[in-house]
Amino acid sequence: MTKYIYSRVSTTEQNSQQQAEMLNAKYKADVVVEEKASGKDMERPVLVDRLGKLKAGDTLIVYSVCRIGRNAVEVLGIAEDLKNRGVHLIINALGETDLCSPMGKMILTVFAGMAEMERETMLERQRIGIERAKAEGKYKGRKPTDEAMIETAKQLRANGMKTPDIAKQLKIGQSTLYRLLQASSEA
Repeated sequence: MTKYIYSRVSTTEQNSQQQAEMLNAKYKADVVVEEKASGKDMERPVLVDRLGKLKAGDTLIVYSVCRIGRNAVEVLGIAEDLKNRGVHLIINALGETDLCSPMGKMILTVFAGMAEMERETMLERQRIGIERAKAEGKYKGRKPTDEAMIETAKQLRANGMKTPDIAKQLKIGQSTLYRLLQASSEA
């Protein structure tokens, strides 16, 4: 019967520690895990690892629905899986709502849908901004990655260094590192 806090932010520039500290002060968790990864997909190493280790009677605590993810179907799937396994899910932003009750399921469904809508709205605004900048000749696109960084990443991987450690050393996100290594192997 262990209490786990899962704290997530989307970018390496953001700080997950504030979220974790606030939750820990309120819920007194046994274990706090933090992750810097986008909520757009569920293939986040820390989340996947933590979900796999939860046992009946454990509690998973998150700040808000969007910390689990930005896809309503996937968030609801995780909540249902946890319920079926006897794991308690506390979403701080939803207060003391019993997420297994009919009312709790409805509230979770609405908030999961809102999290997905927020992401889609942000992407739409971003797309409109990029189109405008292109029309005005101001958009240059993403700067190409320094070839030396790609070679360094390849060398570190060849020497047996793990991907999270390589990303940390190069000060880039893990997903960026995966993309760079995949693109360089396809070239």
